Amino acid sequence: MLAESMCILALLGVGTLNAAHSAERISLQQLESAAFSGGIIENAAFAPPPGARPPHEPFAGTLQLRETRMTTQPETLSRAKVLGKDTQTFPAVALTFFTVGADLVPATQEVIRSGLAPGGSSYWDILVQPGSLWSEPADGAWSRAAFPFELVNSLEGETHNGVALFMYRRGTVTNLRFQIVQQTAPFYVSDLFVASGLVSASYQGSPLTPQEVRALTERHRRSVAADVHVASWGELEARVGKQRLEEFDRGLPVAEAVAAGLDDGDTFYIKYCAGAGGPMPWCERARFGVWSATKALANAVALLRLAQKFGPEVYELEIKDYVPEAARYPGWSAVRFIDALNMATGIGNGSTRIDPNDIGDGYLEGAYDRWYTAPSKEEKVHALLETGAVYPWGPGRVARYRDQDMFMLGVAMDNYLKSREGPASDLWSMLEKEVYEPIGIYYAPTNRTIEATGPGHPLMAYGYYPTLGDMVKIARLFHRGGRIGSKQLLYGPTISTIAAGPAARGLPTGEKNTAGEITYFAAFWHVPYAADEGCHIYIPVMEGWGGNLVELLPGGLTAVRVAKRGPDVAEEGPTEMARVGNRLARFCR
Repeated sequence: MLAESMCILALLGVGTLNAAHSAERISLQQLESAAFSGGIIENAAFAPPPGARPPHEPFAGTLQLRETRMTTQPETLSRAKVLGKDTQTFPAVALTFFTVGADLVPATQEVIRSGLAPGGSSYWDILVQPGSLWSEPADGAWSRAAFPFELVNSLEGETHNGVALFMYRRGTVTNLRFQIVQQTAPFYVSDLFVASGLVSASYQGSPLTPQEVRALTERHRRSVAADVHVASWGELEARVGKQRLEEFDRGLPVAEAVAAGLDDGDTFYIKYCAGAGGPMPWCERARFGVWSATKALANAVALLRLAQKFGPEVYELEIKDYVPEAARYPGWSAVRFIDALNMATGIGNGSTRIDPNDIGDGYLEGAYDRWYTAPSKEEKVHALLETGAVYPWGPGRVARYRDQDMFMLGVAMDNYLKSREGPASDLWSMLEKEVYEPIGIYYAPTNRTIEATGPGHPLMAYGYYPTLGDMVKIARLFHRGGRIGSKQLLYGPTISTIAAGPAARGLPTGEKNTAGEITYFAAFWHVPYAADEGCHIYIPVMEGWGGNLVELLPGGLTAVRVAKRGPDVAEEGPTEMARVGNRLARFCR
């Protein structure tokens, strides 16, 4: 009955269970069973309990997992198969781990492909984050290992967040028990679902050399040292008063909430991070598919980095000069890098009505699906070039939302970087080494195109999988004007234009709230807001499908919300997160 009731709670979006329920213990016998008869239980059962003992031994090796039919709620998903692959099958994957203190650390936090790889029936790829190792007296010589993970697909942008546990002893492992308890907004698999199961597992020795383990250990330690300081919402209430924080996420249905919090530049206060089974263990390590927030978190950051390195002239570079295929299409003859970042290429599938404009006119029309499912970079480039009409107004004048144009900008920026630094250079590697790592982001998994060889090109329009802390760190960089310490990482004048202020910037979107019309500039939605003190400002917002929001508020505040079908900034009006921020900092200066 508990498992059944928790599945119902998951569908309702209820994040916590009655406190009277103590965490059910997952026993060795359950993990060694040949069949799974369970369901969703409290997430606390997958994490070390209070007073947990150290593990009897470290874990170093590879966990080989077999394909497994998942128990889902609803029992049957509306799309049982997508692109010929089964959406209710847990993937067969090999997960290599090593031990750092009490942490179970994966050898990679990149997307581990399975769903679109040859062979296998599962639709899903997987992301894995560090977890924990411990022991309990009832298990005898066995130690416990648990970790957070996400099922993803390399074509898409959502995460299905879960936790997993297995036991190990002297080169032997039990089966792995998992449950998927939360998710961000889906696209192809439209259901909001939870899942659980028992996966047959086997052990292999570690493929890592001692030198690789040392390097990965040091990287993990640097990442932990750079973690954003996290505190509870209750601590913020105690500091500023509960009344000032009321209705932080009013307008977001409970069933659509995933995680949310407020950052003051020093501490990120988490309001909630829960799903079926209650609070999510390792919430600060979990990754979330934030869809088009990637456009600001990655694409805008990349172009601003290039502008800082090579000068703002990069904004005026024409895409056709760095994507040779585009030169054959007249509509691309004068499209600049900045036009693509502003969603103003002058190409699309919508109407020619611009008074009033509708930025979403034609968004998913035409051959969008052909581009979306094209696996390789070359196929994606050709799919976007061969579809879409040339608007009469040309580039730079009217905003029309197109994922394809953000992908094209990523290809152009990568080729431009290669022209300056050689063919071995790579746009995403530049982001990681020159921006993300200096601000403390040591792992930046993203979806990439699928190529015969090599890792593929990052999608850039969506597909980045940040943690809550990663989003906060990038927001803090914008608040600091693109500077870390004495080093300017991003082009400051553009950040000054992006920052919250009284003047509208960018192009009209046709979307309005009670304070006026929302505009679009440099991959940010600029949302009008009537501040409590009487001024009128525009707040820059990173937004992703499903109600994912990162709001850069005045006073160095950042509001973050992850949702799975929440309202966007237009539907919500001036978000209640901004109203709470306005109670904590004066927005009029």
